[in-house]
Amino acid sequence: MACPAELRELAALSARIGRDPLLTQASSGNTSIKIGGTLWIKGSGKWLARALDDDATFVGVPLGSAFERIAGSSVETATHAVVPQKVVIHVHSVNAISWAVRADAPQRLAERLAGIDWQWIPYVASGLPLARLVEAAIAERPELRVFILANHGLIVSGNDCADAESRLEEVERRVAADVRGSGPCDDPVSRRILEGGILYPCQAMFLGAGTAPFSDPALTVTQRAVLDGLTQVVRRIDESAPLRYLSDDEVDALLGEDLHRYLARAESNAVRAVVP
Repeated sequence: MACPAELRELAALSARIGRDPLLTQASSGNTSIKIGGTLWIKGSGKWLARALDDDATFVGVPLGSAFERIAGSSVETATHAVVPQKVVIHVHSVNAISWAVRADAPQRLAERLAGIDWQWIPYVASGLPLARLVEAAIAERPELRVFILANHGLIVSGNDCADAESRLEEVERRVAADVRGSGPCDDPVSRRILEGGILYPCQAMFLGAGTAPFSDPALTVTQRAVLDGLTQVVRRIDESAPLRYLSDDEVDALLGEDLHRYLARAESNAVRAVVP
């Protein structure tokens, strides 16, 4: 059985992260802690922001079967399992994503993350494909604690919650990007970037594969949170940045038959995220 004190510490960390829309939007991102032989990870569709007031936020998965036990927990369960550190944080940081969608991201991030044990992970689908790439990177460099995921986000790990959170704060400080304008509606650069295609999975999953619906009054709380995050991402992308959009096949793979069930879970757990 899990130690309540350790799970409570993870819940507090998760809530802090979840209430910062520059780190997580809606039900995006997840955290986990390994206690004994069990991986406790945020459940599918849950909001990190509600971790302290929702006792069902975390799902316990035996580490030995994490690769098979994805349903009900998180599609990222296997990735959290292959990272050896006790605590793992995965966020859709708007600063990290603003770099991760660039074709020159590995080179540009090398300058900003010098001295940090980090690894660039090319874009692959979440779940087992991503877990395998992270596992291979760790096998080659066991000291890794930070992963920048192309067109996706950021993973950091630590020996405990404080260690992982400190590393997250350091990476965020390093990758902080200049912000342009007040929003895509009055910024031709942002509009051009958005018209170019889909930059990362949540954009397609929550908002559809077309143009971002900024003026749609029917947007749900969940969609609005994702759209606000997308706005923050594009405002941090340089006008001259060479971008790598998701391909049509990659987008199609995100819009599978299980998507509507995930979106329904996310909406049922909806809470408006605010910066503390």
